Amino acid sequence: MSDRATDRATSDVPPPVANFLGQDPGAVVLGPETPAGRVPQVAVLARDVAALGAVPCPDGLTSRVVGLFLHQGATAPTIVARPEWPALRSLRSRRAKDGWWTVLRFAAAVEVAAVLRELAAQSTWGLRRPVEVGAVGGSVVAAPDVRVINPIGFRVDAAEPVRDLSGIDLSAGVTAAVVRDLRDALGVRVDRWDDATGPAVESLCLAGVPVVVDRAVDVPATTSPPARLLGEADLSDPLAREERSLEQRRAAYDDVAARAGMIQPSVSILLATRRSDMLDFALAQVARQRGVASLEVVLAPHGFDVDPARVRDAVGEGIEVSVVPHDADTLFGDVLEAAARAAAGDVVLKMDDDDWYAPDVVADLLRARGYSGAEMVGMPAELHYLTEQDLTVKRGHPTELYARFVAGGTMLVDRAVLREVGGFRPVRKFVDAQLIDSVLAAGGAVYRTHGLGYVLRRNPTGHTWQVDLDYLLDPRRTVATWPGFHPSRLLEVDVDHAPPPGGARSS
Repeated sequence: MSDRATDRATSDVPPPVANFLGQDPGAVVLGPETPAGRVPQVAVLARDVAALGAVPCPDGLTSRVVGLFLHQGATAPTIVARPEWPALRSLRSRRAKDGWWTVLRFAAAVEVAAVLRELAAQSTWGLRRPVEVGAVGGSVVAAPDVRVINPIGFRVDAAEPVRDLSGIDLSAGVTAAVVRDLRDALGVRVDRWDDATGPAVESLCLAGVPVVVDRAVDVPATTSPPARLLGEADLSDPLAREERSLEQRRAAYDDVAARAGMIQPSVSILLATRRSDMLDFALAQVARQRGVASLEVVLAPHGFDVDPARVRDAVGEGIEVSVVPHDADTLFGDVLEAAARAAAGDVVLKMDDDDWYAPDVVADLLRARGYSGAEMVGMPAELHYLTEQDLTVKRGHPTELYARFVAGGTMLVDRAVLREVGGFRPVRKFVDAQLIDSVLAAGGAVYRTHGLGYVLRRNPTGHTWQVDLDYLLDPRRTVATWPGFHPSRLLEVDVDHAPPPGGARSS
């Protein structure tokens, strides 16, 4: 395609498509007059995922990279590559206005028409080929698809009454439409149990819809999530309701992932610190992580030396250790970049040295990566502990959505994506914001999951993000405050590392 043709084509397409076409001069927009042949990248525009199979596409048009822009749709398209195709290297989706922008990258050129037909078949509810996980009344039960049934859109401020399961139309199962209809409800009450109840409960929990069971209902011991997570709960309390939702969605996601044979990526934690007095505290936050198949910590001491043996003793067996020291005058961005280059994991997670992390933080970020398809996932700085005031503040950030910001101490990003966007910038401040901006500018997606497993420690000084107390306590930005250290119970506070009464700074 000539430069003039490219300009004409990109002038009528959404920004992510224009950016995609600008990455390669041979990229084309699929249309009725597109000739057959091999192209490096092809962009496909359609109304929704069901229309993909009807998009005019000549036989013999092949490409290694296929970009899809859907103008409508509640969920991203998803696909399991057919065995005769080249390997599907990656599938990335993000929200784009009311629709979706998705990029599929194959190991070699693939027939574009075949990909579009298969996407339409697999991504349209009712046409999806079921995965046999059991039978109910002689019919095959399809396993929930985590890219369709997931917590995206969870409402912390839901206020409508709890709905009875028997009053919900489940003739087609728990679909994305059913989940959307329940987002404003406090939860669902199971008031009966039959053959269809178990799969419905699993899907509701996977979607983050809190589920409770009447005392009179006998829950089978083999239920997923376990019966202990389906008992009564106070869903009128927003924090308790969200905690219940998180426990249930974790159990459901892990069970579905195990049955589907989903492979967890390896993780490298990047831990840069210039405070030797915070080292033991920081390593303890790494050591308590659970539910992660392969975990590495890359410690980057900034201005002091650390014996690797000390780090191994602190994090324990099962966590790989690398130590990459730096002089005190090294730019913070360069410290993180060197740590990232030393990392071996499929994804890297930046952790801060003075914040509290729940044991499930890394596993929760991986779950969010799995159901969102985002290149970067993170948490909000939802809970702040103000050391000088001995006060905990809850901010009220929207969660479970595609966003433009996540807390820097929770950024988990694909290592290949980090390399593609140029890594961490050589700056002293705003390292986190610049990386997020780079991912977004490259067409990547940033997803923000819940923030209950993370507490940001706010000291009077020593932060790269400088902000005054009036900002942190502004009632327009806070939903609750508590005296003392008041995290979610899901943090599972280690008493050895909780702040002492009175707010004195301590590790």
